[in-house]
Amino acid sequence: MVSDDRRQPQQLNTGGGAYVGGGVDTGGGDFVGKDSIKSVVHGSVGRLSVGKNEAGASGGPDDVSVAGFQEALADFLEQLEQAELSPGLKRSVVEDVETVTSQTQEDEPDPDLILHKVSSISQLLGGMAETVTSLTGLADVAHRLVEWATQLFR
Repeated sequence: MVSDDRRQPQQLNTGGGAYVGGGVDTGGGDFVGKDSIKSVVHGSVGRLSVGKNEAGASGGPDDVSVAGFQEALADFLEQLEQAELSPGLKRSVVEDVETVTSQTQEDEPDPDLILHKVSSISQLLGGMAETVTSLTGLADVAHRLVEWATQLFR
C-alpha cells in the first residue's frame, strides 16, 4: 500500500473572520477573529451606570455603577482589616484599593490601571484562599470587583 502524504485542501468558511490553525500569543491583549464590539464612554465616569435599570438608576444586582463600585471597594477595605494577612501584604493590598478608589474619582480614570490593580488583588487573594480558608469570602469579593471593573472601565 502506497501512502500519499499530500493532503486535499480543506474547505473552510469563516464568514469573513480569521482562521488560526495553531496557538496565538497576544502578549496579554485581545485577539479578535472577526467582530469586536466595545462600549466607549465619553464624559464623567461618575455619572456612568451600566445595567438594566433606566437612566442610571441605582438598584439591584443588574445595576453596576461607579458609586456602587466605590461602595464595594469601601466594604472590601473593611473586610480586609479582619483578614489573616501579614501586615506588609495587607498594607500593599490597601494601597492598591486606595489607588483604584482614587482612579474611580478622576474625570478620566485610567482603565488599565484599575483593571490591573483589581485583577492583581483577586489573583493574590484567590491563590492564598486555597490554603487559608478564612480568605475565601474576601477572594470572592475581589473576584466580583474584577467583574464590575471590567464592565465599568472596558
